[in-house]
Amino acid sequence: MGRWSDLALAKELGYRKPRYVIDDTDIGLIVKYIGSQASGTVTVTVTTGDITFKHGVLASEVVDPTIDSGGDDDGVIDVSDANANTFGEVVDLINASPNWEAFLVDALRADASTPGQLLTKSATQAKLAYGIKLFKDTSACLNLSVLLNPIAFEAELGEYGVPFDTYYNSFVTQLFAILSLNTYGSGTSKIQIYEIDIDDDTESKIAEWAGGATTVAQLDNWFKDIDGMKSSIGKAFLVRMIGSAACTGSLGVFGGAYCPSGLY
Repeated sequence: MGRWSDLALAKELGYRKPRYVIDDTDIGLIVKYIGSQASGTVTVTVTTGDITFKHGVLASEVVDPTIDSGGDDDGVIDVSDANANTFGEVVDLINASPNWEAFLVDALRADASTPGQLLTKSATQAKLAYGIKLFKDTSACLNLSVLLNPIAFEAELGEYGVPFDTYYNSFVTQLFAILSLNTYGSGTSKIQIYEIDIDDDTESKIAEWAGGATTVAQLDNWFKDIDGMKSSIGKAFLVRMIGSAACTGSLGVFGGAYCPSGLY
């Protein structure tokens, strides 16, 4: 469990740092192969949106029949299928397999997973301690998003130290400042904040306001309150910059996550 095995240290220190994304760098989901085979690979085909899962002997992998979104294409999640057209459904299908696990990072369960939402990824080894990242296509999603919770901070470092379903319902999330720049050109731009319940997999938009004028950076700063904006226990914040017709630019969020004393 790495540094997270020291729960006292985790409770006291937690995380307090910025997360910063530009076009095509926010993470849709992280996928890890946990099966018994020597290799497990993931492929994303952007034209169809298909996510293909293979496992077996290294360099000779075959499709994994424990994943199938439509009952007719072993080892493939076809995001055109009715039961796989949101990111929440995609993650649930992956986690229903005994050979794979996945979790969302900078995406909401309700977000469309339809073709083009994820960037192309050639067959990539996912039998890794920290899995692999599947990135969103900003021009298709029309948003840049940043999740604040322990696993998001770990993903920013290229790793995660706690199994994705462990301990997160004991953390509090803090949000201090948002720096957004959307050179959207046409349409409108908005900043949104969602609160996500870790246990119930529910997500609620709790705030929304107009983004800055195109090409103009906008700073929304809560440092005047030393605690910033704070979630209740077991909930995380996702900050989103959206464009109604186009979205391109950057989103920086400064926040933190910690476990209040006495929860363990």
